[in-house]
Amino acid sequence: MGFENTGRVWSPSSFSTYLATLTPPAWATAVTLHHTAAPSLAQRPNGFTAQHLSNLRHFYEVTLGWSSAPHLFIDDDQLWGMCDFRKQGVHAVSFNRSAIGIEVLGDYDKESPRSGRGLACWRTAAQATRLIADWLKLPITPATILFHRDDPKTTKTCPGTRILKDWIIDLINSAAAPNTGPIPDRTGKPPLDVTLAANQWRYVGERWCIPVRAYLLKKGVADSVIAANLKKQGSQFFFGLELLEGAFYDQTTSSTWAPVHELTSLPPAQP
Repeated sequence: MGFENTGRVWSPSSFSTYLATLTPPAWATAVTLHHTAAPSLAQRPNGFTAQHLSNLRHFYEVTLGWSSAPHLFIDDDQLWGMCDFRKQGVHAVSFNRSAIGIEVLGDYDKESPRSGRGLACWRTAAQATRLIADWLKLPITPATILFHRDDPKTTKTCPGTRILKDWIIDLINSAAAPNTGPIPDRTGKPPLDVTLAANQWRYVGERWCIPVRAYLLKKGVADSVIAANLKKQGSQFFFGLELLEGAFYDQTTSSTWAPVHELTSLPPAQP
């Protein structure tokens, strides 16, 4: 199957950490940039959600009958996964076998990429593209940064007539290294400094979540106290008598995760 990463979401900094765990594929010699067109920025005023990505997967896999899809979807500040970066995706006929496919939220035949949310999306896309190019050890050139419309087998304007190659390459070359500090709240509120690395944050169900044990250890709670207090009852998780609303067990990391606000509001643990 070609939809292994559906449901995964990264910030640029956590994406950098994630790529470092993967072996770059020999077949990937370029990145191809697309725009979603529909949905447009106006149709997604708050960016993507996990449900949106699930809907997109259904469209590619069931409606179109494709075996795979683009690798990555990008909105104002987040990177949403769909396909394994080590496997070839489906996004541009002539480039499927040689390029990582990235979809950027917006309709850039009509919406502006030079200001507001459009610029935010393309700055995030530039960071992601730079990280992928560095991971693949590719120079940033017109031959490695492709547009869908570069494909001789399409008549599409993708990624939009308002997107120019020189501008994108400049944006990618000037992309700053990702911030490895605390990840900000999705609503734009000041970040909560819980002293965890960027790869220990995950945006799930409209909330930032972190691993319970890692957070409590950082707060000085003994491992034995954590083990004695962290319990699962049915489908719910508790720490002592406190319900951790929205907590879940993640098999990938073999740990229990919970929304940040649930953990920061816990009373002191009793030994």
